[in-house]
Order: sequence, then structure tokens, then C-alpha cells
Amino acid sequence: TMEPADVADDPMRELSERLKDLKTKGPSEKIDLIKFLKVNEIRDPKLVVKYGNELITNHAASLGDDVWDMMEDVALCALDCGDDDLAKDLMLSLDRKFRTDEPSNRLDRLRGRIYEAASNFDDATKIYREILSRDPANVHAYRRLVCIAKARRNDEQTVAILNKYLKIFPGDIQGWLELAEIYTSLERIDYAKFCYEEIILLQPADYRYHLLYADSLYSTAQQKRKSGNKNPLELARQYYIQSLDLAPGNVRGLLGLAMCLRAMKTSKQNQDLFKWTEQEIARVYANAGESGRKMLGYARNALRQ
Repeated sequence: TMEPADVADDPMRELSERLKDLKTKGPSEKIDLIKFLKVNEIRDPKLVVKYGNELITNHAASLGDDVWDMMEDVALCALDCGDDDLAKDLMLSLDRKFRTDEPSNRLDRLRGRIYEAASNFDDATKIYREILSRDPANVHAYRRLVCIAKARRNDEQTVAILNKYLKIFPGDIQGWLELAEIYTSLERIDYAKFCYEEIILLQPADYRYHLLYADSLYSTAQQKRKSGNKNPLELARQYYIQSLDLAPGNVRGLLGLAMCLRAMKTSKQNQDLFKWTEQEIARVYANAGESGRKMLGYARNALRQ
């Protein structure tokens, strides 16, 4: 059995070192490379296919029982690389090894992905729904159904699946982000607002989510104004300021706040805050050398338009 690898302090640098002369090295170094990619969450399907398939073909004995896990990983990466034939061949090998009277979620998952790669979304959907009938809390099946709905550009179906998924897994920030983005694209700002509030409750110290919420509010402000609804600029300003409290000097927050203030009704408070924001933007870019000075010019032009 493959031993677990350690998380690297500088994963990309260590990856570069591991790849040096790897072609001439033995199977153990290539096994270590695959482990390293997985443990450090480096997504490089081409490397997995190249060296994983070599290990399966020429050094299966070195993998022992882990050869089957390697086959599954290589098959999924092969689909990402567009090598559907390799994925199908590995699927057949896995099916011959593990076929029983009882259905296998892992085999069905791989089979569904192969259908997806062929744009056979109906059969893929059928497989994922069968998995959910056996395992109602199967994260992978829900995520693949979301991907299929997106591929079909069916926003309403994507929303329905994500809502059902998030009732089971309310702590999934990525799911809330996806749902918020779709609601924003559909101009359902109140629903998107709820999603961002859930994210901020889950990760209140991460300034990026405050920024995303503020950006969403700002981008819909003009439409709200035209429709006569309450303008969300006040709330956008609040969350830009919150992002700056959490991460002082973050340029996106400063620029967002400045643009937001420029679009709001003039007041002494907003004028003073706008002046401070301009000064902070200048200070941040001044510390970034020549490229920073160029960016400062672009920022000032944008704020004066």
C-alpha cells in the first residue's frame, strides 16, 4: 500500500524538482509523484495520465492492490485530457475486477463521467440519480448533476439541484458561491444576498467573501435604481469597508469602495471617505514600483470617468 505523502511548504517548487530526470527513474519515484500531486492538491491530469498509465502498464506489481485506485485516478484524468478511449479501457478493467450483483457507486461514477465526456447527458443523469436513490447524501452525484445542468445552460435546473444539495450540505461554501453567481446572473439579487450572507456566516474573517457580496450589490445598483427599488449601494459600501477592516490595503476593496462612493449621493461623509480611498489607492500603488505607478494612472482615470 502506498504510504501517505507529506504536504510541501512550496508545492510547485518541489514539483519542479521531482520532475527533473523523472523519465529515467524507477517506479517508486513515479508513485511518489502521483502521491505528491494528490496530497498537495495539485491538479495536473496530464502528469497523472503520463506516469500513472506507465505504472499501470509496466509496473503494476510495484503498485500492489493500489493499482485499482490508480486506474480510477488515471481514467478520470484521461477524461479531463480528452483521452476517452483510455478512460473506457480502464473502466472495462475495473468493471471486470469489481463487477458484482450489487451496484458500485464508484464504478457508476466513472461510467457517468464517460457518458458526460461523450455529451450523453441523459444516460449520465440517469446514473447519478440512481446513485442518489441508493445514497441520498452522495456529494459527487449532486456535483455532477450540477455540472450537467450547467453544460445544458439550464439555469433553473442548476438552481433547483444546488438548493436541494445545500439543504443537505449547508456548510459547502463553493456550493453557495455557485448558487449566488447564478442568482446574480438571473438578476435575483435578494436570493444572491441570502447566499452571500450564508457564506459570510461560515467564513466571517475571509475578506474575499465580503468583497464578492459588495461587488454583486454594486453591479446591480443601477438596475435597482431604475426599477425604483431600494438602492443597494449603501449595503455595498458597508461590505467594501468590512473587507478593508479584514484586509487593510486590499486594492479590490479600495477600488470597489471608491466606485461605490462615486455612484452614491454626495454627502460630506462620502466625500471625505472618497478622498481617503483615493489616498490609500495612491499609497498602495506607490509601493509597487514602476508597474504600480502605471496602474495608479489607470485607477485614477477610471475613478474620474
